Amino acid sequence: MGLRKWQRNAIFEAAQGAGLSPEELDWDLGADESTLQHAPSGAFFVFGGVPGDFASRYLAGEGPVEERTGLSQYGLMQQVKFWLAAVKRDIDTPDLWAELQRETELLGAVSAEAVENTPFTPAEQDEIAEQLRKLGDYVSRTYSLPGPQVRLLEERLDYLAAAAGRVGRKDWLLMVAGVMLGYVLTAALPPEAARDILGTLLTSIGHVLGRGRLGLPGS
Repeated sequence: MGLRKWQRNAIFEAAQGAGLSPEELDWDLGADESTLQHAPSGAFFVFGGVPGDFASRYLAGEGPVEERTGLSQYGLMQQVKFWLAAVKRDIDTPDLWAELQRETELLGAVSAEAVENTPFTPAEQDEIAEQLRKLGDYVSRTYSLPGPQVRLLEERLDYLAAAAGRVGRKDWLLMVAGVMLGYVLTAALPPEAARDILGTLLTSIGHVLGRGRLGLPGS
C-alpha cells in the first residue's frame, strides 16, 4: 500500500512521542507494501492492505514477528505505536550477557599483553587481599548494596583473595573477570558497574603486578 503524506506525518509524530529519532527510520514505499525500518536495530514495520482492510507485519528486538489483518486506520496506527514502543524498549534494554563477554575479552587482552603468568609472592597476595577488601567497601557504598548482596560480594572477593595463592597472575586476572562480572549479573547491578568495578581493581593492583597503572581499553 502506498502511504499518504498525512499518514507518514502521523507516524513521524508517533515516533517522536515514543522517544525515537525519526532520522533513524527509513522508508521503502511500494505500490503494494511500504516498509518502515529502524536502521540501528534492524526492526521493521510493513504496511499492506487497503483502506478499511489494512494489514501489518512487524518485528522489534528478538521477535517474534507480529501480523495483523482487517485493520482500520485507527487500528493500524495502534499497531504502529505498539511497534515503536517495542523498538524503544529493545534499544534501551542492555544485553548483560554481551556486556559480560565484552568486558571479559577486554580484561583478557589486558592480561595477555601486560602480565606474565608468574605466581604472586606472599607480600603480593597480602596486598591483593587488602585491595579486594577496599574494593568491596567501594562497591557496597557506591551501589548501596543490601545485606545479602554485601555478603555475596564478600564471599566472591574472599574466593579471589585465596585464588591468588594458587594460580598465576594472568590466570587470576581472567578469574577476576568471570567472578566479578558474574556477580554484577547476579546482583542486577547496572551494566556500567562491570567496567567500573574492573577498572577500579585494575587501577589498585597495577603496582602489585609491576606494571604501574593498568586499565581497561577506553578507560
